[in-house]
Amino acid sequence: MADIKILGLSSLILSVTVACSTQGPRYYDSAMNDRNRAPASLELPENFDNEVSVKADGVKNQIEADFLFLKSDLESQSGQMAQSIETLKSALILDPKSATLMQKLAIEYYKRGQIRDAIYWAEKAKVESKDRRDIILLLAGLYTTSKQYPKAEAEYLKLLKADKDDTEAILYIGAVYSEMKNYGKAIEKFQSLTRHPNYSSKHLAHYYLARVYLEQGGPSAQEKAKAAGLKSISIRPEFFESISLVAQAIQKTEGFPKAIQFYIDHQKKHGPIARIAEILSQYYIEKNKYDEAYEQLEVVEAHSEESLQVKLKMALILIDKKSYDRAVIKLNEILVVAPESDKVRFYLSAVYEEMKDMPRAFDEYMKIPKESSYFEESRVHAAFIAKTLGQKETAQKVIEETLKLKGDSAQSYFLMAQFHEENKDLKKALETLSTAEGKFPENTQVLFYKGTLQDRLNLKKDMILTMKKILEIDADHVQAMNYLAYTWAELNMELESAEKYARTAISKEPQDGFILDTLGWVLHKQGRHKEAVKVLEKAHNMLPQVGIIAEHLGDVYYKLDRYEQSKNLFIKALENEVDVDKKKELQQKLTQAESSLKLRKPASDAGVEP
Repeated sequence: MADIKILGLSSLILSVTVACSTQGPRYYDSAMNDRNRAPASLELPENFDNEVSVKADGVKNQIEADFLFLKSDLESQSGQMAQSIETLKSALILDPKSATLMQKLAIEYYKRGQIRDAIYWAEKAKVESKDRRDIILLLAGLYTTSKQYPKAEAEYLKLLKADKDDTEAILYIGAVYSEMKNYGKAIEKFQSLTRHPNYSSKHLAHYYLARVYLEQGGPSAQEKAKAAGLKSISIRPEFFESISLVAQAIQKTEGFPKAIQFYIDHQKKHGPIARIAEILSQYYIEKNKYDEAYEQLEVVEAHSEESLQVKLKMALILIDKKSYDRAVIKLNEILVVAPESDKVRFYLSAVYEEMKDMPRAFDEYMKIPKESSYFEESRVHAAFIAKTLGQKETAQKVIEETLKLKGDSAQSYFLMAQFHEENKDLKKALETLSTAEGKFPENTQVLFYKGTLQDRLNLKKDMILTMKKILEIDADHVQAMNYLAYTWAELNMELESAEKYARTAISKEPQDGFILDTLGWVLHKQGRHKEAVKVLEKAHNMLPQVGIIAEHLGDVYYKLDRYEQSKNLFIKALENEVDVDKKKELQQKLTQAESSLKLRKPASDAGVEP
């Protein structure tokens, strides 16, 4: 996304139209706009001074040289710049004094970023044809690109000596003065162009003048830059460089919001300009104003030949707005042009999943190749979808295949363990998580799941070691603290440590009823029944339907001889219990509470609890 900025003055784009003719080509360059800045080559220029000329019929040589010139031009247009250079060298053997061939060589070397070679050949071309304006412009432009400003100045001055009204030379020498920080001379040149009767691009003169002011800095210069920029805009309202420059000046003097407002006002007054829309769309996205951003992106999309990134931004906005049908259309538009884009396909899959179109989501997820960074996440989603659709075997097969092909995500192992657990194969589930631990030794999610399986397999010592390892990795892991505290309470061991862990866990999650239950149970195991009952009552009020909490509170009530309350809680615990053995245990506790209630002293008949 474009930033609000001005382009640097130091670089030239050398656009060339070359024909093999006596007078040579005109050389056009759009000075001072930073596009296609070429790095200086470290290679020394090749020296053809010792080339042996081929003595042949002059006419025949000229025909062959012309043919090679045309051939090199075609090679250059097709991107074969190295071959184009070699072809031009062959042409020079046939016509060693051709300034046009040397000029063309300079251009080809420039295109490759070999500036020193380009200058070498431009200088040789000038020796052969010292007054050709196009060659002088080329050489001066190359000097400017390589920051040889005094040399560039000298060449432009030669042109101005020959023709004081050479507006191109005036423009470019102004740029050179600007680079040399000779702002007075630069301003003088640009101002002369604003008044020149034969200069048709006065918006450019005002623009470059504004840039010099902006570069000078200071409040006064900023105001002058703004005024010159606005003059340029009044001549050419669609000229983005001037619009951006004025916005820069406004931002420096009045702040960023004012600069944005300038863009908005200009857009409203003069119609949509794609580059302004690009800036505004980014601004609106950052402000979470997605409707406004989408409008600007539509402008960018309409004026861009390569709009895939724009379409993707539009699709993401539509996804955020839950306009899934429209998002699907945009994403499919991208995939028509770029079917290999796994990121876009992943987004499309996720949208289908959000739309509850699970078969399509599954198919799209499965199309993402194993080389993609989205592969494993896609397969996990696909497996979940297959499971949701009741295709459990397919789901398990997808994850098994994923682990064989990649296995770089803990989530894949996690899901595989869940399948084994659902198949009642806890040992295989534990093996899977042990493998995952080997690959992701500090993944606390994997370790916690592993610990719970060890507990269910009655591997208490192993489970305790696993939970302790979690706390070594993450000292604030609340669930590991709670699990350890509860386990120690159940085993009637390490009760002081159990209390410490339970209280720390509560301080981090004070509204968690299960952690409160753990603390109450630890206090009960310590014989601190009156403290325990307060904590367990609070836990039961939070989670009245949880049987284990009701049972624990019933046990503490029983210890406090509050048999009626104890009985009621055992009944409640029985209502939600499905495990046969646990039901028998609760029934025994209920019977015991009822028996104790019958043996109470007469005072209890009045409903007095001790």
